[in-house]
Amino acid sequence: MQLAHRNSLVRIATQRDVTLILCYHRIAGDVEDPFHLCVHPKNFAAHLEEIARWREPSTLSDLSRPSRRPRVVVTFDDGYSDNLSVALPIAEEKGIPITIFVTSGMLGDTNGFWWDRLGALLRARPKGPGEFFVETGGRTRTIPIGARDLRADFGVVRSHLLPLAVGEIGCALDDASERWSVNSTAPPDALPLTRDELLRLAGAELVTIGAHTVDHVRLRDRSGEEQLQTITASKKELEGLLDRRVCHFAYPFGRREDFDDETLDAVRLAGFESACTTLPGSADPATDPYRLPRRLVMNWGRTRFRAQLQRWRLA
Repeated sequence: MQLAHRNSLVRIATQRDVTLILCYHRIAGDVEDPFHLCVHPKNFAAHLEEIARWREPSTLSDLSRPSRRPRVVVTFDDGYSDNLSVALPIAEEKGIPITIFVTSGMLGDTNGFWWDRLGALLRARPKGPGEFFVETGGRTRTIPIGARDLRADFGVVRSHLLPLAVGEIGCALDDASERWSVNSTAPPDALPLTRDELLRLAGAELVTIGAHTVDHVRLRDRSGEEQLQTITASKKELEGLLDRRVCHFAYPFGRREDFDDETLDAVRLAGFESACTTLPGSADPATDPYRLPRRLVMNWGRTRFRAQLQRWRLA
């Protein structure tokens, strides 16, 4: 009986030290969302209410301190404008801290992130079968599109663009825009933060700003030198703009195939204290601070989100 009681106490203490890190991207309603990046404002408000009710809202800097309840850290990737205009007011109303990982080179970019540009292109292109061309290494790859549904086209073209340098992706999108005579900019609702918006966001008491590289490149496909450059430059650019330290980093895309050991070395050399992946799981005191797992959040209502919190706790 005493051993069972002691084991129970150990299990409870361990659960209290577990931190669930959530990954959002955009808070927006009634918009085109081919990559499932948007959570409706009403659903986001419900999520934060559930977090406050059942967990301890925290920041990444809190991970090493003891906790009376399991923690939840709310993070956002990329740095969309709606993080300021929509997400922040809801977070302030609910009293929940949020961390925004900003792609520094995209600040004020009126073309938008390349995946949003791709979505706009494929929606606006002429109907029927067609081809998308990708040039890399002096060779041109032809990607058949239009034979299936639009979402399938998004997926197949995105998979071919993902390993490329951002400049190559931009050239492919510009070429498609010219051939199809359609606009190649992201929708107005999907634009990145401007520098002024970032300053306003960073001035909020509940907000922590983290870095997300300069150009949101998939790091594993780059050399160690290139990785170090974009990781270090993003930190310096944000620190110079905000006049404060930027201590936390998130790997673009964040899956196992999107970064490697050289990436982790570069993050350490740049002076970050932690780095977030999108690998599933929860963090505890033994978790590598440069491989922090996160759970991707979808546009779930309150009941589904509550069920997910319970499922993640038991996983």
